[in-house]
Parts: sequence; structure tokens; C-alpha cells
Amino acid sequence: MLALAATIGTLLALVVFPAEPGTGPGGTGDPGKASTHVIAPHPAPLRTVVAGQPVTRVAAGLHSLAYGTRSGGVYIESSRTGLRRIAVLTRPVEVLSFDSTGRWLAAADTDMQLAVADTRNPKAPVIRHRLQVASRYYSALPPRMLAIDTSGSHVAVQTDLIGVYSLRDHRPPRWLDFSNPCDSPDDLAFVKGDLISATQGCVNVWNSATLRLYRRAYPPTTGRARIGHDRILYGTFSHVFLLNYRATDPLPHPPVPGPENPEPALGRVIADKTISTRRSPVQPLADDGRIAAAAQDFRLTFWDTASHRILSHTPLPVPPSCAEDKKLATAQFYSSLSPDNKTLTVTAVCGPARTGLASEEEQRRTTYHHWEIAYPNP
Repeated sequence: MLALAATIGTLLALVVFPAEPGTGPGGTGDPGKASTHVIAPHPAPLRTVVAGQPVTRVAAGLHSLAYGTRSGGVYIESSRTGLRRIAVLTRPVEVLSFDSTGRWLAAADTDMQLAVADTRNPKAPVIRHRLQVASRYYSALPPRMLAIDTSGSHVAVQTDLIGVYSLRDHRPPRWLDFSNPCDSPDDLAFVKGDLISATQGCVNVWNSATLRLYRRAYPPTTGRARIGHDRILYGTFSHVFLLNYRATDPLPHPPVPGPENPEPALGRVIADKTISTRRSPVQPLADDGRIAAAAQDFRLTFWDTASHRILSHTPLPVPPSCAEDKKLATAQFYSSLSPDNKTLTVTAVCGPARTGLASEEEQRRTTYHHWEIAYPNP
């Protein structure tokens, strides 16, 4: 067991993969005591083409699915209304996100165009906005992350910095102050009156009304991040961590530099070392407060976060060429958990790490694979 200690906060670590033969999935070393598994959820393939165009992103809403295409089309599908187009952008859809209620859908393309639709009111006009970058040196940088609040009035977008746009007017975005910059985020979300940016090196929390940075937390090591229920799921090459960012003390305001106000750090850190010898990145996908999911080597693992018990493994039927083509980067995974925590969508992009920055030839070679998975219950 790896133990790390600092000053403030709480971190829990979870074993991701089952141990070697004779060892329980929780890494306890008790032979013959295998945990009871739930039935492994079966990945159902989703549309890969809509209106003759490849689907680049999918997102899970409340009893609905959203699709973004390479030509910029944004569609929503439900059993009640079927498939309908709700917006048209100009370039491939790069980011696609519902708010936490599933009502508002926001999409942005590689040409810095933003569209926001009220999915409960099909007759309401689609709100459009032109995205910006904070520095002209990053003028070609497409949006990387996007989040929309439950009122449908504010959207946060990560380009070179995080900008918050008011959809009620067309004023320039409010650029968020990191005060101590961290890596660009892996996930961005509005959660319970906060705007949260989870990066490979830290978690920044802003008050969503004042946009004041008031809390920061640090994992014990860098890793890919995913925002869950009041905590962050981190994946590295050998561990998965749950970070309770709300356990850290608020930052002083106004901030006072110097040793008398040290940055908050995490304490009482415990990490169970993974016995698996795999050395491919662990990609965190979802955390509903009870069950967490991560992907590694095109296989999903679900586990109970309270008992650290692995519930099931689910292989993703990705074509072998996706993993074998060394000219392409390792597949990038994008996921979306529905507001009712019942449906997980997973997209595997086999191509450049940042499709929006790739050449036309590289974009044509990029393939997209999408699945819908019923989120398991213990």
C-alpha cells in the first residue's frame, strides 16, 4: 500500500482491475474470495452516421441522445420524437454537453461556433454565439471542454483559458482567473452553484454566480480527471483515485501571497496499488456517487466505490485497427452519464489527440465508435 500525507482533505483510492489468480478483486490477497459481480452491461452500438455524415460526438440526456456530426449538424433523438435536427454549425462538432437536468444542450465546433438549444421546447430559437480566445497567439485553438448551467443562460468553454459566456447578451466572455495556473482541464462542469475545472494537476472551484475562485485541491499525482458527485475521479497508469475536493479549506479572499497563506493540499492519502501490470492510461469515465467506471485497453471496469469491489468488466468492440495503427494516437475516450444516472455513452476516437488541430487528411482518416451502456446497479 502506498501512503501519502499532506495537510488538508481526504483522498480515497480504488483498485481498478482484479488481482492475479488467487487474489480477490479488491486486492486483499484472500484466495478463493471472489466478489460477487453484477451482470456485465452490454455495449449497444449507436449511430455512427447521421444525415450522411460521421458522428463525432454523442451525449446522454434525460431519455434522449444527442449527436454532433462532422459537417456541424446537431441532432437529438428520443423514443417520443425520433431523430430531429436542432442546430447546424459550420465545422465538425468538437464538444457536446447537456446541463445536469438534461434540458439544455450546448454544442461547439472547430470553427469556434457555439449553439445552445432548449430540448424541452422545440419551438424555442437556438441561441448562437461566436467563441473567442484570450490570446491572439491561440487563434487556431478549437474548444476543448464545454459546460452549461441549469438555467441555460451561461456556458463555460475551455480554449486557451476558460471563458464564461452570458447567453443573454453578446458581451465578451469573462475569463476566469486561475491565480496559480494548472494544466488545461480534462473536465468542466457546473455543480450545485459551483463551476468546477478538473485538471491533471489540480481542481479549481469558482462560485458560479460571482465567478470568484474560492477553493483548490490537489491530487497526490497527475492523472486524467472526471467530475463526479462532489468528487473527482482520477486515472493514472497504475491507480484510480477519488478526490473529495470539498474537504479542502477555502482560499483566502482577497488572496495574500506568501508563506503565511500556503496553498491547500490533501492529507490522509491512501492508495491501493494496482496489481495489474498494464501500462496503458486509465481513462476515468463516470461516477454516480455509488459506482465508478474507467476504461483501459478498450475495456470498461465498474466498481463499487464504498467497498472497492469490482462489479464487472465490459470489453468495447473496437476494431483491431484502432489499436494497431501506430501512425494514430491512442484512442481518445469521451463519455457522458445521463442526468438520471441510468445511461452511459462512450465514444472512442481513433485518430489525432486533438482532431480540431489535425490536417484535413488526418481528419478524414479519423474513425469514431459510439456505444450506449446501461449503468449497472450493485
